Amino acid sequence: MKKVMIALMMVFMSASSVYAGASFALRHANPMPNLMRIAMGNAEILNLSEAQVKALKAWAVENRPKMGMMIKKVISEERMLREEALTTDVDVPKKAETMLQTRRKIIEMKTKCRAHLKKTLTDKQYTQVIGIYRSIRPSR
Repeated sequence: MKKVMIALMMVFMSASSVYAGASFALRHANPMPNLMRIAMGNAEILNLSEAQVKALKAWAVENRPKMGMMIKKVISEERMLREEALTTDVDVPKKAETMLQTRRKIIEMKTKCRAHLKKTLTDKQYTQVIGIYRSIRPSR
């Protein structure tokens, strides 16, 4: 069982060894959609009011640095785990716990972000954001 977990972890980590910018790193670090970027990048199409833009920007200013730090932590932990798996191979699943906890925190923050969007946007605007996201990132 332990060898299977380590093998799966190795496959996962080897697939994520190349990072092409912050956007890819964010997608890699969590499975949640980045709806804030869609909303802000399409403010004109969504017909966002000045108050809505202000509320979204305030959220981003407060939370973007926190998200960036968590993404860097996930990437750093993955590198450490990969090296550990290639060298000592001691207790790798246990050592992965820090990375997994950080991923959970990222998902929690992205969920709060989505709730903030739903509260700030109208139902129609939020539906448009989802539509734009789906057109850009179709399901696999």
